[in-house]
Amino acid sequence: IPRHRDESLDGDVSTLTRLAPELRTKPLIHALEAIQLPFKSGVLVVQGKTIFITGGNEGIGLATALAFAQQGVNIAIFGRRNDKNTAAKKQIEAAGVKCIAIDGDVVDETAIADAIKRTTDTFGGLNYAFNNAGVSGRTAPFNAQGLDEFDRLININLKGVWLSMKYELPAMLASGGGSIVNTGSLASTVGLPMQALYTASKHAVLGLTKAAALEYARQGIRINAVCPGTTGGTGIHADVVKNAPGLESMLIAMVPMGRLATPAEMAGIVLYLCSDAASYVTGQAITLDGGFTAG
Repeated sequence: IPRHRDESLDGDVSTLTRLAPELRTKPLIHALEAIQLPFKSGVLVVQGKTIFITGGNEGIGLATALAFAQQGVNIAIFGRRNDKNTAAKKQIEAAGVKCIAIDGDVVDETAIADAIKRTTDTFGGLNYAFNNAGVSGRTAPFNAQGLDEFDRLININLKGVWLSMKYELPAMLASGGGSIVNTGSLASTVGLPMQALYTASKHAVLGLTKAAALEYARQGIRINAVCPGTTGGTGIHADVVKNAPGLESMLIAMVPMGRLATPAEMAGIVLYLCSDAASYVTGQAITLDGGFTAG
């Protein structure tokens, strides 16, 4: 229990008892000594391990890649645009880690299978995955949303996550286990009017996450979801600004914290969920919405 802001426990029993001498009781000391915290301050994931990130060339995906790079993790990013992939790769490598950038579409099963194989061939295994690629929905009344829109959203937002997991899971099992994080949305937890199909696609991601988490819980793979509220600096945010003028300010007004989220704030939660600090967390959805769903 730190008494000062600059003090940390860092998993050290002697530090704890130094900071709080009143806790020097034999039963408590024995209990504390039995606890082996899985990380030290500032280090959450293991250096030299590997993460595969879809949609890793911008926004939340790129912020997550950079967060893992700072921890010394090998990075594989997967995205449709070669120019963005190339630029992102340079940013990631500037952090001093190895990175491969793979062009492809998450709805293409062959492309996903090849990307996972290339990742494991390059780095010797797969330990973490962040299935982040997704698209926003068209804001329109329920009956005005057509079959093309249904197919687009379900293919990218749901099929893309499912295909990615289909090939990530065997690779992780071969590597001794790991952690997968899927990107849901605020729309995974509540209904959004005028966004029925997008809401359905993101609810489905959460169902997929929970079902897979149960199936692999005893096989050493944890599977969770991060559910962002409106986040600035992302492709989806750009679509909102472009296609629905005035919607951004309305959304900000509805957030108790009075601002948009940042990609870095999402990346921090993904890092936590992949780390041993979250070793007992699986099948969960963590919503980051500035308090929107609190009331």
